[in-house]
Amino acid sequence: MSLTNAIALLYGPSEEWKKISEQKQSISHIYLTFLVFFAAIPPVSAFIGSTYVGWSVGDETYKLTTDSALYLSIIAYFAILSAVMILSAFVQWMAKTYGANPTLAECVNLTAYSCTPLFLVGALGSFPILWLDMLFSLVAIAIAVNLLYKGVPQIMGVNQEKGFLFASSILTLCMVSLVGMLAVTIIFWGSGVSPVFSS
Repeated sequence: MSLTNAIALLYGPSEEWKKISEQKQSISHIYLTFLVFFAAIPPVSAFIGSTYVGWSVGDETYKLTTDSALYLSIIAYFAILSAVMILSAFVQWMAKTYGANPTLAECVNLTAYSCTPLFLVGALGSFPILWLDMLFSLVAIAIAVNLLYKGVPQIMGVNQEKGFLFASSILTLCMVSLVGMLAVTIIFWGSGVSPVFSS
């Protein structure tokens, strides 16, 4: 049911969050029927875009070597799977502040399903056109934020007011995590794990 839930969220979020809350999906279920597939969309697309299509800057087209792109894509894939679990653990930790007592599985459900638009927009990585990718990414972020704000009250079992504050805290945590990931990326690149461009 996980793939069906993910798609249904995009056109009927309120009703679908209620169904997800009632289904009580386990962590293994959400990973094996949803995350392992959807989390692969951005890395696979980025691999295709960076090796076969390339991106243009002025008159030049830049591509990565196959080995470099494959290595970075594999790292990105496992980073996404890990990030969902880590973020979910933080969500569970913060929940007590807002009068909720969710299981880790419920937090994983909230985190993973809220990221559905971000996974889907990752497909644009196959066509590295910066302005187009940025435009659609902004739309995907807006949809993901909307899903989060609608999902927190349903999954966490709190009222709308607490749900709004809780969702805002989760959103803040996501932004801090993004800055942290950028810092880690810079450290890795400085250590020699950087993209290798094809000649």
